[in-house]
Amino acid sequence: MKKIIALLLAVLMLVTLAACGGGGGEDGTTEPVTEDSTTEAPVAGEIHGIKLEEYAGMTGEDLVAKLVKDRAALTAEEYVAIIDTIEFAEIDDRCNFVENATDDALKLLKNEKATLPRVLDCAEAVLANESAKVRAYYYQQLNNHNFDESVSAYTPILTKILSEKESIAIYQALRFAARNFAEEKTFIDFVISLSDSTDANIRRVVPYAVQYIRTDDTEPLAQMMFKLIEDEDKDVRKEAVLYCYKLKDDRFVPVLKEILLDETQADLHVNAGDALCRMWYNYPAHDSHSEAAYEATMEYFKAAFEDTGLPSWQVVNKIALKGKTNFDKWFAEASYFDAEEVVEIMKNIFNNAGKDRLLREQCIKVVATFGDKADLEALQAGIDATEKEFDKNSLQDKLDSALAEKN
Repeated sequence: MKKIIALLLAVLMLVTLAACGGGGGEDGTTEPVTEDSTTEAPVAGEIHGIKLEEYAGMTGEDLVAKLVKDRAALTAEEYVAIIDTIEFAEIDDRCNFVENATDDALKLLKNEKATLPRVLDCAEAVLANESAKVRAYYYQQLNNHNFDESVSAYTPILTKILSEKESIAIYQALRFAARNFAEEKTFIDFVISLSDSTDANIRRVVPYAVQYIRTDDTEPLAQMMFKLIEDEDKDVRKEAVLYCYKLKDDRFVPVLKEILLDETQADLHVNAGDALCRMWYNYPAHDSHSEAAYEATMEYFKAAFEDTGLPSWQVVNKIALKGKTNFDKWFAEASYFDAEEVVEIMKNIFNNAGKDRLLREQCIKVVATFGDKADLEALQAGIDATEKEFDKNSLQDKLDSALAEKN
């Protein structure tokens, strides 16, 4: 029933369709597809002779058989025709395309080593398409490819992105544009404006874009991220909490610490802890040095939580390893870092036999990374006090392995 309703709704959307759309592919030698490259007039409820109800039951093989005459000599028009059919695909409530025949058809052609047109050569046709879904799919294809030339040279793409109004197109466009127009002031201003969107999906992708933006004027971005951390939508908050570290602004530290010390916000602990650790440790790059973030992280690790799963094992994991190339340089510069303090905190957590097994396993890793053999041996008492047989055996195996590597 859900699919039938979705199909009927899609039919209503297809009153007018542009004759050509866009697509994505690998490098080739085909000529650019222009707005009038295809001449067949659209029919309401049909795309290139395919009806909505027909598409619903099609496989990728069916779609290729319907639209491609010679797979070994795929034309740009045929390729774009396949992309056009994404109009019939369903979208989930997070602005992502669900499994569909269009995706399957493109995967099939790529697996068969078909020569596909360059995704950028389809820009003119797709950007002129009236369907936000088709344009969104094109942005998604752009995001899935690397280009030899600078994409920033393709200003028509950015111009179109800045004019997008529909959520599906904005959501997919932002994921592509963030990686390619990160220094463009018009794009940065556009991102900031989207933080006021009434659509939570749009607000959710804004922090994702922030991680790529490069500008000396970070204050507007910081104020925006402070606002999104307090957003009414929990997924928006999660993204803002995670990516605020990119701004290298210690004003976020007390905000993140407050979240981490609040057990009622445990669903944000992984992202908040990740952000803090990136601000002072940032494995494996080791290129950050926030003393305030370090102190807040240690306070989190030392907190007396009632929840046996806190602090989160995923946060402890963020400091469990050393990078191979930059650690020594970072260590020499990070005067705030106290390896002995870290090891003692981990030992205290581990020797609380009531704590979660996954958390205690990460503690072993941290002690092995920053401590010595004697520090590891001090964990045996915690294992001996463990009541659950499975947990006890698992922890013993992990400790034995760590000790073996110290020998």
